[in-house]
Amino acid sequence: MLGHQSTVGPMLDGLFVTPAVTAITEALDSAKAEGAIAVVGNLKLAQAFGAKREVVPIGLTARAAKKLATNLADTSSLPDRSLAAVVGIDIATADDWSTTLQAWSRVVRDGGALILLDRGHASEASRRALCAGLTELEQRHAGRLVVTSGLVTHL
Repeated sequence: MLGHQSTVGPMLDGLFVTPAVTAITEALDSAKAEGAIAVVGNLKLAQAFGAKREVVPIGLTARAAKKLATNLADTSSLPDRSLAAVVGIDIATADDWSTTLQAWSRVVRDGGALILLDRGHASEASRRALCAGLTELEQRHAGRLVVTSGLVTHL
């Protein structure tokens, strides 16, 4: 599930986009994640961040992909350690979370960030981030959304 299709889309409509973007921006700033980022599975987030930084949209639906010039099915074509961060959705409820987090970590530079957006499930998101080897975990809340971020370390 490297592209990881999201069920979060409707939840981020309307009022939830701005608080989510604010919390994710705080996580990016805290991690000092300067440079290109990938946004997985959500058109609205990709568009919001695309106004201020280089964004690689990944795993968008066919309909959503038509609204952006680029869209990758998954992270497999991206070079190792090429991004400052990956913003992913629904990892706390995904069955293949371990494989997904490994694929996302591969494309993030050493000291870059993985930022996970979930609807609730704060403790499970933290557990999965720790199991994936992320360090310096932080969590922020934006309404019912939980933003879990951590730094990627390549040994």
